[in-house]
Amino acid sequence: MTSPAEEPGRGAMMPSEGEAALREELAQLRQEAGRLRQLLEIAAQVTWTDSPHKGLVPLSASWMAFTGQTPEQLRDKGWLQALHPDDRERTRVASERARAENQPFLARYRLRRADGAYVWMLARGAPIRAPDGTVREWVGTCVDIQAQALGEERAAFLARASELFASSLDASATLASLANLSVSALADWCIVDVLHPDGHFERVQVVAADPSHSALAATVQRLTPVPRERPVYPPAVALATGRSTLVPELTDALMEAVAQDADHLATMRAVGIRSLLTVPLLARGHILGALTFLVTTSGRRYGDEDLHFAQELANLAGLAVDNARLLQGARDAIRLRDEFLSVASHELKTPLTPLSLKLQALSRAVKAHPDSPLVPVIEAHVETGHRQVRRLTELMNDLLDVSRIGAGTFRLQREAVDVAEVVREVAARFAPRFALEHCDFRVEAPEPVRGSFDRARLAQVLDHLLDNALKYGAGTPVSVGLVVDGPMARITVRDGGIGISPEQQPRLFERYGRAVSERHYGGLGLGLYLTRTIVEAEGGSVSVDSRQGEGATFEVALPLTRP
Repeated sequence: MTSPAEEPGRGAMMPSEGEAALREELAQLRQEAGRLRQLLEIAAQVTWTDSPHKGLVPLSASWMAFTGQTPEQLRDKGWLQALHPDDRERTRVASERARAENQPFLARYRLRRADGAYVWMLARGAPIRAPDGTVREWVGTCVDIQAQALGEERAAFLARASELFASSLDASATLASLANLSVSALADWCIVDVLHPDGHFERVQVVAADPSHSALAATVQRLTPVPRERPVYPPAVALATGRSTLVPELTDALMEAVAQDADHLATMRAVGIRSLLTVPLLARGHILGALTFLVTTSGRRYGDEDLHFAQELANLAGLAVDNARLLQGARDAIRLRDEFLSVASHELKTPLTPLSLKLQALSRAVKAHPDSPLVPVIEAHVETGHRQVRRLTELMNDLLDVSRIGAGTFRLQREAVDVAEVVREVAARFAPRFALEHCDFRVEAPEPVRGSFDRARLAQVLDHLLDNALKYGAGTPVSVGLVVDGPMARITVRDGGIGISPEQQPRLFERYGRAVSERHYGGLGLGLYLTRTIVEAEGGSVSVDSRQGEGATFEVALPLTRP
């Protein structure tokens, strides 16, 4: 019987089977490695490997294909030169920190393609260790995140644009902000053309990213985008028809086709336009202007996504410009109204003067014939006439004051004043009117209470408050009080009339503000507005405490001392 070792050929078979198994295992590993490499290349635009040993060239065929760099250009961290200049330093620091700590590397940067355009990449790298724990090589990927980064940039840009538009209600400032914000972020040049409400066109803003182009920018601004009957120049198309224009690649032949004249063509050539995008500024169905963005220096070319974004930006700008124009229109209308009120007040006061003189003459004539039976009747009519003239004069003066406030010419003439004396004088003037209405009227004013005020304006404040108390007091008792509270003088006017609901009180001191219907109570709604204006100009404040049906208390606080 022979042993297995002695069997013919038995010993020779063992190594062959082992080699076959090893070869099969290696083939499977190569197949798996190939499959993983294919998956990696599908998942990432760029893959790379790098040795930690100095002087060795990184192995990265996909990097070189993407960036156009040569193996020699990759030596000594030459790969950093393919990054956007603004991203190089922070990427270098992050890479060196990861290598020093033998930790994974993660960074976002803009990588230059072979055609010169920059693409946002998310770069990841990891060390591969030898059995002894040392780093044998680094491997990594670069994944294209251009769409994500562009979306983030544009969302932030629109948010910033919205803030700028909201911060100004001036159309010119809005368009200037838009042009300066757009340059560099969206374009090398930004041109803003405006269609004014009167129908004429104006080029209001031309901004170039390169400050050395300021003279050329001035030349571009002098070009007027007057639309022809069938316009072809993109800004003219937007201004005339409201249509957008997208030119991904602007050729010289196309410039010749759209140029309005020889000077225009020469200027476009001097600018060196490579890609162009024009969108209209629209609001409420009206064309307000046009935005034009130009690419002149980079490999960037405008596409449909850029057009969509530019239209979003133009919509925001159009709304801001429209709001600014509406506000300016409202201001102009208010200015014209105030001018009319001023002129009307002067004109209406003109016949009041001779009318007042005639009433005075009639009063003197009546006194010259005291025995006439018509004296009581005439005197009553004369007094009524005087009262109505005074009322009309007060209304005219209120209108004049409103126009002065609007024009910024409202002034105070301060002097040493005894506030208590002014309170008693005004109260004495109102006492007959309260007596006529059978209204109990009380005045409490210590003396003296001295300060520096405009005496006539202070009397005007009391006039308005007492007039209100008489009008809305509904025959209830009215009281006027003056007290000194530290450095302040406090004047209160209290009635027990119809009162004021809480929701009406905030607008009570506004111009033309009313808490009641004008059909039941007369007046222009200016008394409390002028009261607030005068009191605040004196450095004080006015407030009201009231409940509907429970009367009202107005308080005026005035400083007795000034810095």
